[in-house]
Amino acid sequence: MDSAVQQALRRLATRACLSFDVDFRRSYKNRVICILENRVSLYLNKKVAPPIISAIFALIFIALNVDWIIKYRIDQIVDIDEAGYLSISLSDYYAWLSGGPTAWLDRVLAPSIQSPMTTATASVLFLIFRPTTFFGYIVPILFGGLSVFVSYFMARRIAGEWFALLATLLIATSPYMIGYSRTFNFAMAATLCTTAALLCLVSSQQMRSRRWAIALGFCVGLMVIARTVTIAFYPAIMLAVLWCVFSRKDGVGRAFFNAVIAGIVAVITAASWLAFTWREVFDYLTSFGYGDKAASYGPTAFWDSVRTTLQYSAAYFQLFQTLLILSGVLALIIATLVSALSVGWRKTASDIRSSPIAPISIFAAASMMALMSSANKGTGFSAPLAPALIIIAVYGFRALIPVASVRKAGAAALSLASLVAAFPLVSMASPYYRNSVIELPVVGWIPAFSSRVPIHWYLKESGLGDPDNATIVSKEISQQWYELGRSLYDRIKNKTKPDKVIKDGFRTYPLNANTLTMFNLLDAADLLPIDNAPPFPGTVADYDAWIRSSPSCVLLSADGTDGDIRPSVDPAALEQAARNAGFSVFDSVYMPNGREIKLWSRPCS
Repeated sequence: MDSAVQQALRRLATRACLSFDVDFRRSYKNRVICILENRVSLYLNKKVAPPIISAIFALIFIALNVDWIIKYRIDQIVDIDEAGYLSISLSDYYAWLSGGPTAWLDRVLAPSIQSPMTTATASVLFLIFRPTTFFGYIVPILFGGLSVFVSYFMARRIAGEWFALLATLLIATSPYMIGYSRTFNFAMAATLCTTAALLCLVSSQQMRSRRWAIALGFCVGLMVIARTVTIAFYPAIMLAVLWCVFSRKDGVGRAFFNAVIAGIVAVITAASWLAFTWREVFDYLTSFGYGDKAASYGPTAFWDSVRTTLQYSAAYFQLFQTLLILSGVLALIIATLVSALSVGWRKTASDIRSSPIAPISIFAAASMMALMSSANKGTGFSAPLAPALIIIAVYGFRALIPVASVRKAGAAALSLASLVAAFPLVSMASPYYRNSVIELPVVGWIPAFSSRVPIHWYLKESGLGDPDNATIVSKEISQQWYELGRSLYDRIKNKTKPDKVIKDGFRTYPLNANTLTMFNLLDAADLLPIDNAPPFPGTVADYDAWIRSSPSCVLLSADGTDGDIRPSVDPAALEQAARNAGFSVFDSVYMPNGREIKLWSRPCS
């Protein structure tokens, strides 16, 4: 027999689990075993390996961020918002201890402008382990890791296994994802819920699948429970859903009905919290989102708002991923134009209607426009869009490059560049530390390669420490600020009564009413009320009125204004008002930056 034919037959026989030897015979048992081995091997190689690799990416993401938190956050400065959110978590924790799950649920669902998902999850970790800031910091890291893992399945639905792995690696190494996983706020919870909602959307067969439509509604409802700002993304979700409903001619009625079901499920899910607090959330969003108070958090002029939104997002993504997203979106546009010129607009339009990247792109574009429409730029407001934007960018390159070998080379280059860009975020020490900036057209100055995350931007804004120091404020000084908060609480807790209000007459970045409340709840369940809203600034008469506004027997003041959140109080006028009200100094301590804190008291009646 011809050798080439023999080799072909041998390969065919091997695949069929047959022996090319005597009469192609093999025992039935051995053939079954062989077939099962081949099937299992095929399944492991093509079905299990990519999800396992994506899970490894997520676990590495979690492990590196936990290690970073241990080194650079534990027993160190907590920003004013983090302290407030941790205090909420501790209150939830004590509610369970005092009244069980019913009291905990009542506390979690109590009227508030703060979405409860992150703080409630932290309180559960406090119950399982113990109430410390470490287990609070773990929550956004876990949400971030889950977002990375869920992103893989969304990307796989869009363009297959290996495309998904590349996108997952880029998301796991994103400075945006890493930075806000190291911050105790709601950005990563919102990112997880939004990414899960988009996964359901691309899995819904353009809303023809009722099961995925229901899951979509549930995840969309969870978005607002994760962070109230995601309400701004709801019109974008609706546009993406409507696109899916009407982009196909078949099954439009069923798809529309599924969309209605999804909307009902979303409303019911969101109402599990909003039903108790909708008025507070509505007032907050209309005043701080689009009302008069929004102007305090960003520009009101439209084009200035657009530029600031882009600048903030670019700063969070840093240089490499900013260029990746911009060039990827451009590549997608060019690929669409090339397709239209080569096969015609009708065929291209048909391809766009059936492409799962279309609703994701609609959602991302509409959501960015929603953020641009508000003067309030917040912190990490665009974080929920990060996985979608990265996936869109990678898809753009894939659409523009049809040659498989070139795609592989491009994927390797992107993977390497992403790892290099994320290298500085491993540690604040040598050889990892970097802090370079670059100016881009329109956007302005953004980090090129930087190890810094939001807490460092907060400290830089405070004017404390050295901007040239890697962490702005050294670890030793940061620990001193942290211990000062604990010590200050210890000094005043026995000088007041539960029905009296502590008058906090200063507000610095590392030390304020929120940090005192946090230390209070880390020590005991009995919350001491603190009034941290004196006039900023004010006269002696203004401070007299503030002191009289609530019963108090302890007051705090601090000389100077170095490190204050602006505007500051007038220390001299405040102290004069304290003396007028019968307060006298019983103790004093010094801030690490040299400012004296005076502790005042008067008889508690």
